[in-house]
Amino acid sequence: METMRADYPLLLVPHLAKRVWGEGALGEGIGEAWDLSVHANGLTRIANGALKGRTLKEIADARPEDFGGPIRLLAKRLDCGENLSVQVHPKSGQPKTEAWIVLQARPAAGVYHGFARPTNAEEVRSAAGDDTLPGLLRFLTVHTGECVFVPSGIVHAIGGGLFLFEIQQSADVTYRLYDWGRDRPLHLEEGLACSDFGAIEARPFPRPQPDGSLRLVACDHFRVDRVDTHKPYRLDPESTWCALLLVAGAAQVAGVHMRPGESVLLPRAAGVRHLEPKGACTALVYRP
Repeated sequence: METMRADYPLLLVPHLAKRVWGEGALGEGIGEAWDLSVHANGLTRIANGALKGRTLKEIADARPEDFGGPIRLLAKRLDCGENLSVQVHPKSGQPKTEAWIVLQARPAAGVYHGFARPTNAEEVRSAAGDDTLPGLLRFLTVHTGECVFVPSGIVHAIGGGLFLFEIQQSADVTYRLYDWGRDRPLHLEEGLACSDFGAIEARPFPRPQPDGSLRLVACDHFRVDRVDTHKPYRLDPESTWCALLLVAGAAQVAGVHMRPGESVLLPRAAGVRHLEPKGACTALVYRP
């Protein structure tokens, strides 16, 4: 049977993943909600319309023209009750450049991003073995609304007390260098082989856009805008697709009602639609 067209806004059902550091905002023990995913490790499903119950991957694979080509991004929310591991993602093979937008932050919460000073593989290997590796890293306190950009190769860790939105390349390879005493496997040599032993600018400079949104981050793989509005906001999938996470308030897209924490993907085949707030709302709009 021919797969029906993806020509309407798709309300998405996230894949929920348990993590040792999950705190409870997403469910007991749940650390990650994969809100938009075609990755085999956590498939998102469609919650509305003719395609209800199908996975996004199934539809995107069958009708890539409806999306402007393959979906190569993965979007998730992370509920970080404890520190995540000190880790790095490879630059080739299955690279994973990502960005975090802080949705909630406890006082003094922050992230580790790159090294506080230039170092080398030998020093990092030694520090990982004697529990001093965190002292080599640069710690940045972050606040609600801020964005942190993490290219492949940057050694990093998310600190406890943060609830984040993460946009990334659709890959799931992580090399742990240090895990705060938790008994999980490390991948020290693999991680050191792809690590940058310095630091880069972590916080992109937000840029107001002509449509009233605020560009939080843009790179070769994705861009994310924050929309704060009480008026209809134009959503244009352009040549590929766009998606949004509703952060606060209530809204609808072409009759699809949304609550905070819900995501809608607008395929290219759906054409231009509008985010229509009920009162006022805040959303993150992202796309390739």
